[in-house]
Amino acid sequence: MKINEIIRKYRKQGNLTQEQIANYLGVTAPAVNKWENGISYPDITLLAPLARILKIDVDTLLSFNEELTEEEINRLLKEVSDMVKKEGYEKAFERGEELMKEYAKCDSMTLSLAQILNAFLTINDVKERDRYEEKILQWYELIADSNNQEVASMAIASLVSKYTEKKEYEKAQQLLNRIPPLGYDKQIMQAVLFTSQKKNEAAYEIYEQMLYKNVNEICSVIQLMLRVLSKEGEYDKAERYAAIGKEVAKLFDLGAYIENIPELFLAMEKKEIKRSLDTLEKMISGVNTMSGFTESDLYSHMKFHKSSDLEMVRIMLKKALESDKELDFLKDEPRFKSIVRALS
Repeated sequence: MKINEIIRKYRKQGNLTQEQIANYLGVTAPAVNKWENGISYPDITLLAPLARILKIDVDTLLSFNEELTEEEINRLLKEVSDMVKKEGYEKAFERGEELMKEYAKCDSMTLSLAQILNAFLTINDVKERDRYEEKILQWYELIADSNNQEVASMAIASLVSKYTEKKEYEKAQQLLNRIPPLGYDKQIMQAVLFTSQKKNEAAYEIYEQMLYKNVNEICSVIQLMLRVLSKEGEYDKAERYAAIGKEVAKLFDLGAYIENIPELFLAMEKKEIKRSLDTLEKMISGVNTMSGFTESDLYSHMKFHKSSDLEMVRIMLKKALESDKELDFLKDEPRFKSIVRALS
C-alpha cells in the first residue's frame, strides 16, 4: 500500500477530516488532499506528527512493516511475469527490485519473486546472467534468517540447491543443517482435534493438503532417484520406479503432464527418439489440464488459487524445450518441431 493510500485509510479509520489533519500539522487542507491523491508527499519533518495523529508508527506510514495477502502477492507476481513476456527479463527484474524495496518486510513476497525470476532466468537468454544470479542469491540469503520459519526453510533449500550446482558442497551442507528436523506433525494433531470437535470439513481440508503435498513429494523423490539410477546404469530398476511414479500421479489425479515426466526423463537419458517424442506429445496435450487436480474429488475441501494464465505456462515450456541441450538429439525431428509449434 502506498503512503497516500495509508494516509487516507487511517484518517477515515480515525474519523478525521482533511481539515483536522491540516490544522494539527500546520498545513492547508488542499495539501493533505494532494497527499491522499498521490500528487505530492508530506515533508520528512511531518512524518512523525502525521503518524501520531493517525495513531500509527512511522514504519507503518511508510509501509515498512506491511505484509501482503496471498492474493496481493499473486497479483504482483503476475505483473512481473507479464513484464518478462512483453518487455523482457531485464525490465521485469528491475520491477522485482522495486517491489522488494517497497515491501521490504514482506519475506513471503521476496521469496516468491526470487523463485519466479530465477525460473525465468533459467529458460531465457539473458545478458549478464551471472549478475542476476548473484542478486537472486543475495535475496535468498536475506530471507534465510526470516522469522517466518516456512519462508526461511524454503530460502535455505533454494540456497542449498544453488551452492550444490556451484559444487560448494561444504557451504550447502552448513545451510542444510540450519533447517530444523521434522518433529511430530502438528497438522495431524490439529486434524484429530478438529474431528473430535466434529469440525469434519476443517479436518478434511488438512488431510487433503497433507495428501496432496506428500503425493507430490513422492513424485519428486522418484524423479531424483531416476537421476541417480541412470548415472549408475541401473535402467531396469529405473524403469520400475518410472512406472510407479506414473501410476501414483494417475491415481491421485495429478494430470497427464506430471504422469509422463519420469518416462520422458528415461527416454531422454537413453536417447530413445520415438519414445521421447511419444511422451512429449502426451505431456504437451496435458498442459491445458495441468490444474485439473483442483477439480478432483480427492481434494474437494482444499482452497486453490485459481490461475488461468496457461499462455505463460506454454511460453515457458516452449522456451525450455528450445533451450534444453539434453533435447538436442530430437531437435531436427519434424515431430519435435511440430510439438514446439503447438505451444505457440
